[in-house]
Amino acid sequence: MTQEQFLAALVCPQTQQPLQRSADGQTLTAPDGTTYSVIDSGIVDMIYPRELFEDDAREQHLYDLAYQRYDRGVSWVFETLNHSDEAATRQFMISLMELKPGQTVLEVGAGTGKDSALIVEQIAPGGTAVLSDLSPNMLRLATQKLQPNDVNVHFFLGNGSYLPFPDGTFDSVFHFGGINTFSERKKAFAELTRVVKVGGKIVVGDESMAPWLRNEPTYQILWKANPLFHAEIPLEDLPSNAEKVTWHYIFGNCFYVMQYTKAAQAPQIDVDLPIPGKDFVDNWRLRASKVEG
Repeated sequence: MTQEQFLAALVCPQTQQPLQRSADGQTLTAPDGTTYSVIDSGIVDMIYPRELFEDDAREQHLYDLAYQRYDRGVSWVFETLNHSDEAATRQFMISLMELKPGQTVLEVGAGTGKDSALIVEQIAPGGTAVLSDLSPNMLRLATQKLQPNDVNVHFFLGNGSYLPFPDGTFDSVFHFGGINTFSERKKAFAELTRVVKVGGKIVVGDESMAPWLRNEPTYQILWKANPLFHAEIPLEDLPSNAEKVTWHYIFGNCFYVMQYTKAAQAPQIDVDLPIPGKDFVDNWRLRASKVEG
């Protein structure tokens, strides 16, 4: 996918309607008049809503301030978590997508590109990596790091709850390290799933301390120091067509990574099928009605 094809593929992040491109190709306009534009380093500003919710705006501001020290800080965090092997764990997370050369992958919250580099390696040659973040400074740093010759890489500023792509655009989607702070987390899961092809993998992870460790003395220190470790794995936010859901605790059992596959539709169950071998009518629906009564 060339840059021209990438720009042509973008749609309104709110409605998924086509965008009108300006003559110079640098501005995209939605049917409601909202405009999006190509900024420096070829990054496309597709953030919606244009005025972010307070929590999202705060996270954007903090990451914009911290972009130069971000990688060092993250590595320190993972070193403290039982001396976790950061490189090996990141490789493990990316492996959950089962990527192949030539595939098209979206990473939401790409940051400075640490995980992006591993994605690029696995879809080479001929693949396409589309990388997004809320922070312009973080994404600018990623553009400097990621300039492969055998993979197309495209960058856009975006909100994971409003993705500017048609349904089923990507083979896989990856996000690690931010969804706990999303203002619209359930909608974000719906969007991450929507833009993946049926049968494609979605991999998501963030802080969540394993329940069996929360009363251990050293883990209690972490629990007090960072409230994000209180987060639970957000299984309740998964869409109804998520299947083959699995998760792992990683990085000292203080983070999780979850994977699932997109099914064509939610599971179909028959609550009216009679129980065999009975001489009276009984099924799940009748049993539920008795409980309600």
